[in-house]
Amino acid sequence: MVTIEPRYEPILRALGLNSFEALSQFFLGDGDGAPASRTPPRTGVRVVPKLLQPEGHPPLAVFFKQYDHEPPSWRFLGRASKARCEYVNYEVFRDLRVAAAERMATGEERDVLGRLRRAFILTVAVPESMTLVEFAKRYGSRAEQVGATALRRGLARQLGRMARRLHAAGFYCHDLVWRNILATWQPPEAPKLWLIDCPRGGYDRHSPWRRRRLLKDLASLDKSGVRYASLAERVAFLQAYLGTPRLGPEGRRLAKDVCTYRRDKWPEDWEGR
Repeated sequence: MVTIEPRYEPILRALGLNSFEALSQFFLGDGDGAPASRTPPRTGVRVVPKLLQPEGHPPLAVFFKQYDHEPPSWRFLGRASKARCEYVNYEVFRDLRVAAAERMATGEERDVLGRLRRAFILTVAVPESMTLVEFAKRYGSRAEQVGATALRRGLARQLGRMARRLHAAGFYCHDLVWRNILATWQPPEAPKLWLIDCPRGGYDRHSPWRRRRLLKDLASLDKSGVRYASLAERVAFLQAYLGTPRLGPEGRRLAKDVCTYRRDKWPEDWEGR
């Protein structure tokens, strides 16, 4: 079963990409006309960037990600694959006015018992982007970099507002890490953050585990934050997340809870920060 966004259907149709097999072959074939392996050698994920050049349409940079399950997975029996969940979550981000990659298509292939064999998602590449880690390394906080402090603190606040908007709606990512956040910058405009790769996120508005899910998202962000952000930038993130000019008792309690979660979840990375 394949689902294609109506906006991109003409582009894929022009390339003959209207079935699971056609899409998988186009992106994962070995290049000499041989079909892509129908049964993967092992369970795994393959990601392929490609430039689509359909006749009558401008070139379009895309990313194709396929999950392979060998043997077929009982885990997704009766429920959506990671690829399908990610496809749905991109619409959630759009509805919540959170910048994210644009979805193009998704598909699943199952055996006669309904077990998942393969699943893919196709998205439009965010142009001229880099991961938040790459951005932090390139535009470090050294004093000789004019405007670096304001630039980075502005990004920290933007990230805080993004996380706040998701959590206020009852949505938790479970993979909210810096490598899944892209940054673009076209001076003199301010840098902009984009979310990608969210196959496990979802809404939780009523369960007793909401607080823990919130802490996991924030601790996942802070896991990279302690490496690539200053203490002031981490504080700016929390201030924007809470929507307050100062942390206050609530903010200090949240900061403590986030650090405690991070220490307990990833003790090997804990350095008392």
